[in-house]
Amino acid sequence: MAKTPSVTPARTLGRDYQEAIEASGLVDDVMDISGLAARPYRYTEGDHISRRGDAAESLWIIVTGSIAVKEDDRTLFVRHRNEVVGEQTLLGNGYRRMYDLAANESNVEVLVIDKSAIEDHAERETLWRNIAKIISLKLKNASHKVASLSRQLEDDTRILHAYTNEYALGRRMQSGGGHLTDYKVDRAIVWFSDVVDFSRHTLTLSPERAADIVQRFFNAQSIPIAAHGGHIDKFIGDGLMAFWVLDESSSAGKECVAALRAAEEALKAVMDIRIGRTQLRLRIGLHLGLVLSGDFGSTTRHQFTLIGPEVNRAARLEDMRPEDIVNGSKDMGDIRMSPEFHEELGDTIQQRYPRHTIANAKNIGKIGLFS
Repeated sequence: MAKTPSVTPARTLGRDYQEAIEASGLVDDVMDISGLAARPYRYTEGDHISRRGDAAESLWIIVTGSIAVKEDDRTLFVRHRNEVVGEQTLLGNGYRRMYDLAANESNVEVLVIDKSAIEDHAERETLWRNIAKIISLKLKNASHKVASLSRQLEDDTRILHAYTNEYALGRRMQSGGGHLTDYKVDRAIVWFSDVVDFSRHTLTLSPERAADIVQRFFNAQSIPIAAHGGHIDKFIGDGLMAFWVLDESSSAGKECVAALRAAEEALKAVMDIRIGRTQLRLRIGLHLGLVLSGDFGSTTRHQFTLIGPEVNRAARLEDMRPEDIVNGSKDMGDIRMSPEFHEELGDTIQQRYPRHTIANAKNIGKIGLFS
């Protein structure tokens, strides 16, 4: 039930009330408005004027302040001075309110007009025509807002996809907008790559030229990664982290072959980029292992990513230097694979990457790699 008004209805309409009812559009072309018996009431912020489920027996014209149209605790619309509210549910017998109407400011004054007064009025057909016109204008305005929100949603979606990979986005959608992504332990292929010695070029090139080259070599990697089912986790300076998550139905061998093909295509595409006569080179580390995934960060900012010792191992493979080698050839090549990744490839592909090396990895110890 609506809250009992705080003042007694006035018998006659003052100037402000007269202006409000005329400005509302309700009485356009109506010669005699006295039969509507409009009554003023006041409310304070948060007071309910009507609640969902109440019988639709009146409409309101806002004289002062504003009224919120609410669904539970969510405000759908805010109606302001000289606007009509509550008219849409008057058009049928036995209709009930679909939403709550609540005072949206500390001082809200309305004129109440009963449905029965409209039905009994000598010019009721004109009044109902005006109500239909008011509803039509609101629907037209709502259509414009929906179109605007749709465009905004498209823009937001493009931005979201630009900053979030498909896997992370899917996990976030499952968790709901009000929650952080849940944490999972997954078996995953982890990719780390870095453009060799690019940092020394950044201060010698113009900012625009450096930015263009950075975009080119990230495109050269991102395109094959996406084409072979991988996801970009993040860009780190001139480096990149990507991953392939293996679910229960995934074949580790098939996914490792896909990641390797992406690496080979990226390596070739980056080599086609030159700064003067200098050909760019890419180093890539590929590893297969268990990782923890989810939203990590502070209370004010977080990011979906993968963490754990196996992520560090992939990073160390990419970053390996000749001085780190303790056994095997010091020429490690530009694609470095962990034994766990290498053994999933099958004999034919393994024969193309036969070089086995043992090296010391920072904070890890001795690790093996194939290249």
